[in-house]
Amino acid sequence: MASSAVVAGTIPLWQDEPYAPRPALAGDARAEVCVVGAGAGGLAAAWHLLERGLRPLVLDAGPVAGGASGRNGGFFIAGAAPLYHDAVARWGPERAARIQRATLRAQEEMLAVAAEVSARGHFRMVGMLRLAMDAAEAADVRAHAAALAADGFPGELVAPEDLPEVLRRPERLGLHFGHDGTVQPARWLRALAAAAERRGATIHEHTAVVAPPVRDGDGVRVETAAGAVTARAAVVAVDGQLARLVPAAAAVRCRRLNMLATAPVAPGRLPCAVYARYGYEYMQQTPDGRIALGGFSDLDGDASWTDRAEPSPRVQARLDAYLRDELATTAPVTHRWAGLVGYAEDPLPRCGPVPGSDGRVVALGGYNGTGHVQAWVAAGTAAAHVAGEAPEEAGLYAAVDA
Repeated sequence: MASSAVVAGTIPLWQDEPYAPRPALAGDARAEVCVVGAGAGGLAAAWHLLERGLRPLVLDAGPVAGGASGRNGGFFIAGAAPLYHDAVARWGPERAARIQRATLRAQEEMLAVAAEVSARGHFRMVGMLRLAMDAAEAADVRAHAAALAADGFPGELVAPEDLPEVLRRPERLGLHFGHDGTVQPARWLRALAAAAERRGATIHEHTAVVAPPVRDGDGVRVETAAGAVTARAAVVAVDGQLARLVPAAAAVRCRRLNMLATAPVAPGRLPCAVYARYGYEYMQQTPDGRIALGGFSDLDGDASWTDRAEPSPRVQARLDAYLRDELATTAPVTHRWAGLVGYAEDPLPRCGPVPGSDGRVVALGGYNGTGHVQAWVAAGTAAAHVAGEAPEEAGLYAAVDA
């Protein structure tokens, strides 16, 4: 399709390849733990549960990685949604540093698991560049770098003349993170799902949960249109849809983010992942040369608060202009899509037992668009709760009723 045409409902780049669906749930079932959601959070929870000797049954309304986990920018980055100096100002230095350390550890864990399940090739540790678009943002980049350095975290300033050529402007400045990179999210999560099944997990796709999980005797009952799952405990990991199944998590709201991808262009245009304009725009160049670009959620305004994953024509047109004016790219746009993610005003992810469930239901979500790594951290905490352990990262994120 031509780059000037804005068409809603196209398949995300990451999911545009053959895929054999798993069967839906057919009737009632029993399980040790029922996990709702087969995205980054749900599959990480399933993996952490298997590590503790618990066999999960995983349900998803669509295919594995069919939601936000397969509709994002494909970034693999440490830290919280706010930039580090902003996180310090919002939450204090202790929590900000704990989140930074936890996500750095999680990156290492995820890469080790990816190697274990033959999915390491879906990650590219090419680094990530925070790009200041003007002199005012350059001052913020310096503050960002100073806060990281003060707490012993890596981050290297990149002078204007050393920026990638297509991004180079005299007033710009970069901050590079060598520990970050990119991931083909659908391939990674589908490999993780297959490995979890080999270890004893059961996954049912196209099985929507129709009501919040409820206590059922000494366990939990999870209702779907096809039947009910009775389990000792349940983990709800649906990010943007969290409040629908966990009303106590009403602080997490569903938000639409827009993306597009081009036909291949000459390699090396973007040698690393890029966050620009305080992270509002984000982009990478895939191994086959495509530019994957997202952003302008602020342009979408109130319309971005929706549970409909339909691309915004206005935002897509602005992304087209960015391709042309900022990235000097006239390649045709081949994919346009939107993803629904969970946002909280704080903006802390939610993680922990659901009030009134006696610890039988644990929820996680609300990553404010930074779910790949933070979901792994939250999932480990959720699995520890279910297993009756003291979570290593207890208190790192907000309680579900906060």
